[in-house]
Amino acid sequence: MSAQSEITPRSLAVLGATLVAAMVSGLMVANTAITVFIGQISSDYGWSHAEIGAAATLLFVGMGIGAPLFGPVVDRRGSRLVLLPLTLLSGLLLSSFSVIGSSLPLFYAAHFLLGLSTPGAVAYSKLISTWFFRRRGIALTALGGGAFIGSVVIPPLAHLLLERFGWQSAYLVFGAAELLIAFPILLLFFRERRAEPAGSGTVSNEVYPDGAPAIAITQAIRGKTYWLVVGAQIAGMFAYFGFGTHAIGIMSERGLDAAMATFGVSVLAVGGLIAQFATGVLLDRFDTPKVIAPFAVLSVLSLALLYVSHGKAAVFATLLLFGIGCGGQTSMTSYFTTRYFGVRNFSTIYGSIMPVLLLLSAPAPIVIGAIFDSTASYGAALILIEVSLLISVALFLRLEPYPYPTRDRLAATRTPIPATASGPAHPVPSGIEPFRA
Repeated sequence: MSAQSEITPRSLAVLGATLVAAMVSGLMVANTAITVFIGQISSDYGWSHAEIGAAATLLFVGMGIGAPLFGPVVDRRGSRLVLLPLTLLSGLLLSSFSVIGSSLPLFYAAHFLLGLSTPGAVAYSKLISTWFFRRRGIALTALGGGAFIGSVVIPPLAHLLLERFGWQSAYLVFGAAELLIAFPILLLFFRERRAEPAGSGTVSNEVYPDGAPAIAITQAIRGKTYWLVVGAQIAGMFAYFGFGTHAIGIMSERGLDAAMATFGVSVLAVGGLIAQFATGVLLDRFDTPKVIAPFAVLSVLSLALLYVSHGKAAVFATLLLFGIGCGGQTSMTSYFTTRYFGVRNFSTIYGSIMPVLLLLSAPAPIVIGAIFDSTASYGAALILIEVSLLISVALFLRLEPYPYPTRDRLAATRTPIPATASGPAHPVPSGIEPFRA
């Protein structure tokens, strides 16, 4: 498969459908909108910031539990069969936020169930990885870009809806968007890539063109690479989740009013969007995980600058840099999974990563909220976020080279192997060491 042959109307339609769906997905909307609504919800119902932050935590706890449940199903039955019905469910659950009322347990339950019904990262990433190989980096980061575009658009839209109609009606609008925009687009354009016969007795390997064998989850978790990827992403996502949920409060301490602080959330997301496409280009250009290191270092430095920044210009500049650093640092789990463990069992392995990743990083909004509640300031919380980012940098720098070939080396080494009764065999490129966990 050449880089040019990957770019077809069908593959671009699949990528475009996933990008749009990611922009309005229930999990992404709920996690972004709560940043805008947290003050009003607290005022309306008397809940503390930590109590409201716990809803964001439960959102990702639900996703962490759902990912390993749905991952093997995606590998066996395909992404489309799993994703379409869950998109409908997600839209209905997001809409239900408008009628929950002042019951904190129901507020928590709705967030948990919304997370549980959101296997998007598993299903989307698996499908895109079968359509793109030499352009997989930019394709997967384009998917992440959809979420960041949503993060740019949703805060000001949420603020507008909050002021005109209230936060309950805003959730109803966002839920309707997933039902009336995301679902029809996925229904029309979200398609599996199928292997085609390559000759008598053989099956094309174009669906899984990475040369990796069918790596079992037990092999993956015995290797240190699995845990380096998980640890680096836990630390980075803890920082990003904690900061993002309380971003408006953090910016308010730096002299921004509510409208400017909401705009600052969009600036943060613009930085993340820039990082998505920058990392995609770099990952496709340089065959090494070390391309992520500069983004990780930038996140550390920019947060240190934000700690001492005051005034709109300084805060917005550091927010943009922080968004670029964290956006590049926290979005590579799916790409690293495909490059270290192959695509064939991607959803199972990636699904096993998600609960560890999300369950350990999801408490960040509660922790940051609790620090604020006890100190009436985000100063100590920013120090904690900085330490978490430093840990992430240290783990990223320990990642080893990818074990499988890419680009033209693959075409030169791959030889189709006859299919067997249990399915198509998968080649191990000559001169490449087989995977050892």
